[in-house]
Order: sequence, then C-alpha cells, then structure tokens
Amino acid sequence: MKRTGLAVLVIVIAAAASAAWWRRAPADDALTAVVRKGSITLELTVTGVLRPAEALAYRSPLGTRETEIVFLAAEGTHVGEGDLLARLDTGELERDLEHTKQELRQVQVELQAAEIDWQTAQGAVESISSGEGALTLAETQARVQASQKKVDRLRAEVEADKPLLAKGYMTQEELNRAIDALEQAETDLSIDRQRATVLSDQTRPRDELRARLTAAQKAAQRENAKLRVQEVEAQARLLAEEIENCSLHARRPGLVVYEEFAGANPRRKVRVGDRITGTQAILTIPEVSRMLVDASTSEADVHRFQPGQRASIHLEAFPDAQLAGQVERVGTLASASGERAFDDKRFDLVLDVDPSDIELRPGMTARADVTLGTRDGVLLAPVSAVFEENGLTVCRVVGRFGLETRSVRLGESSGGFVIVQSGLVEGDRVSLVDAPGASAVAPASPRLPRAAPDARNPLSPK
Repeated sequence: MKRTGLAVLVIVIAAAASAAWWRRAPADDALTAVVRKGSITLELTVTGVLRPAEALAYRSPLGTRETEIVFLAAEGTHVGEGDLLARLDTGELERDLEHTKQELRQVQVELQAAEIDWQTAQGAVESISSGEGALTLAETQARVQASQKKVDRLRAEVEADKPLLAKGYMTQEELNRAIDALEQAETDLSIDRQRATVLSDQTRPRDELRARLTAAQKAAQRENAKLRVQEVEAQARLLAEEIENCSLHARRPGLVVYEEFAGANPRRKVRVGDRITGTQAILTIPEVSRMLVDASTSEADVHRFQPGQRASIHLEAFPDAQLAGQVERVGTLASASGERAFDDKRFDLVLDVDPSDIELRPGMTARADVTLGTRDGVLLAPVSAVFEENGLTVCRVVGRFGLETRSVRLGESSGGFVIVQSGLVEGDRVSLVDAPGASAVAPASPRLPRAAPDARNPLSPK
C-alpha cells in the first residue's frame, strides 16, 4: 500500500517537472507571433434578406366590378417600363360603352330640342319688351294722340259755330250735330286712354313676366339637358379609360412576382381565368435595380451603427460575388419576442445595396460586414494567442527561459487580431498554441464587435 502511494507521488512529480520543462522549452518560431502596433478596421457582421427598395402592386382598375384575367406575363421575368403585365376581360365593359354611346346620342337630341325651346322663349321675351309688344303700345299711344287732336278740333269748331247761330248763319240742328260729334270724339278719346293705360300698366307687364318665366323654365331645362350630356359623356370616357386600363403595363422596370389568390382554398397564386376585383392584387413588380438588406442588431451593438457607414455585402446565392452598400436606417424602437420579453432585444437595421450587374432577387440571404471605423497606432495581437486560465484572459509570452503566462486586458477584435490594452508591450513574442492543460478562450468577447484587418498584416515587421 505504501509502495502504491509512493508510485503515484513519483508520477505526479514527474508530470509537474515535465510541464515545467515544457513551459521553459524554447518556442517554435513558426508557432509564435510578434506583438506590434498597427491599424485595424473594425467591422460588425449582420445577416438579413434582400428586399426591393420599392415594389409596385398592380390591381384591377375596375373597383368592385368583377372581371376575368385573360393574360399574365410569366412570373420571374424581367420587364421594362411600358411592358404588358396583364390583361383583363373587357367584354362587359365594351357592351356598357355601346349602351352609353346610344344614350349619349339620345340626350344630345334632347339638348338640341331644349336649346330651340329656350331660344323661342327668349324670342317671346324680346318680342314683348322691344318687338310686337312695344309696337302695339306705340300704336295705342298714337291712337290716343289722334283722338285728342280730333277732340280739340271739334271743340274749336263748336265754339266757332255758336256766334254763327246767334247771327242766323247756321241752324240749331247743325250746331247740335257738331256738339254730338264732339261728344263722340271725347268718348273715343277716353276709351283710347283707358286702353293705353291697361296695355301699359297691366297687359304688357303681365305678358312680359309670363314670357320671362317661360324663358327661365326653358333655360333650366336646357341646363339640365347639358348636365345630362356631360354626365353621359363622362361615363363614356370612364368606360373607355377602364377598357384601356384593363391592359396593365409596367410603370417601372422590375421582376414579375404573382400575388396569392385570396379566393382559392388552399391558397395559391393568381393565374389566367381567375375572376377578381380591385381588392385582389394581381402581381407585384419589385424594383430590383435598387435593393435593400433587412437585418437587425442587438441592443448592445445598436449604438455602433450610423447611417452612411459603408458595408461589404455577401450573398448566399452568389458566394463568389461581393457587393457594396451602406447603412440607410437604424431602428429607433427595439423588438422582442412576445413570449420572452426579457430575451435579447433587436433593432431593425436597413442597408442600401449599391447597383450591380448581378441578377438580385427579393428574399435572398445576405451577410453584411459593416465598417464601424478605424483604430490607428494600437497594439495588436493574434486572437489565436489569447487563452483562458483560471477565469483570466492570458497570453503565453516567449521569455529568456521559456514561456511566461501574462494576464492581459483586451479591446475590440478584428478578423484574426485583437487590440491589447494592457499586459503586453510592442515587440513581445507570443505563442499561438497553449500550454498543456490550458483551455482556449473565444477570440473576442460577445460584447465586442467583429472587425477586419487592414489589407496589410498589422503585425508584419515594419
């Protein structure tokens, strides 16, 4: 029993001696790197999907009127501005237009008749005020004047005959005839005056008022006929426009994408023969010439993003292609799972993709490396030279007598390199492999952004 315990003790001592010897053993230069000052470009990677900056939806122009799709451009084809996208059946519209044209001809005839009636009524008003009515009044007034002159003449004759009767030059009978003629002339004058007064004060105003009222009625009928003609003309124009609009043309270039047909069960996309109304979208044309990346970032990193930051964009569908873009918008409100309110909150992040010759499609998966900034003159070490030991972040530094363990404080990392804030100095050589029994640490803390190095190796000798 004592021998077994002694053997174990010897093995432990031998292992400790071996480890101590290994730590002091000279390091292989191929497995070490020199800590140097340099520049590092910080990046943060986000993932998302492509979507068009703008997508135009095309619907039936007929509102609630139901019609049938008779033509559809093939889904997935690229169309230019003005290309035919879809055509709807116009048979019912054309029949309605023909009926409307017949109605238009009828109301135009009614308008012509109303115009004639109004002109006739206007002529009657003018006739009373300045035509035959005025002439009749003038004739009546002239008759009064003639009767007055006749009375004056006969009165003068009677007055002249009275001295002649006294002298015996004429008889009483002759004088009486002259007096009777005077009295008859005075009666005729009185009647003529009454007729002129009635015509001027009663008959003519009454006839003129009646004529003006009739003219006003005819004018109203004419205006109603005009409005009716305008309404039917507008209806005919609307039907003609709807017939023309039943041929849907692309207002902008893009990619043809069919919409789901709401009336089908199970759901499917629209197709030729479907009957639709204006509430059913037929197809959408995404503007693929300008695409956006819809992504998100964590609450811890949202403050690092600003509109205008440039980004390198990679597509899963085109692994060898590299696109460029920039941050367009950073979300102002966080979103979290409704079931897990305390989970990591995310903020929307939208990137604008620069134009390219690649055939981009909505929904493609994209990864964007957003450039956050550059740090110059900082101390850099490879992330592979950073390890964890007893809960501390350490590096294995090549010393005179072998490897020395140093605790280090790190800053932001960049695709293979990390900023050393303390624990190392420029010129230190660090091991890229850990000592036996030590566990490797993650290259960068989850709270730190990923970054990319300069084009040159920041740790290369100057």
